[in-house]
Amino acid sequence: MEITLFSKRFQAESFTPTKWSTADEKAKFASHLMTFIAADFPESKFTKALYNRLCQCFSFGAHYMECVIMRSTNVNAAWIQR
Repeated sequence: MEITLFSKRFQAESFTPTKWSTADEKAKFASHLMTFIAADFPESKFTKALYNRLCQCFSFGAHYMECVIMRSTNVNAAWIQR
């Protein structure tokens, strides 16, 4: 069972639309990101859409985050197999 610590949904009215993203897209991204962080960065929630948006917002940080998530998953699996 998954426990969600962050249940707030951001509203589009809180964001300013740009030529790159609508206010609704920004609200969905903010909600997804906060849920991902509150759930302690589970690999299952690190979707391609989240990765792409993180790349747009934070550039290299998304690559780093993906590496850390994959590495920690692989390291944990290796420890369990021992």
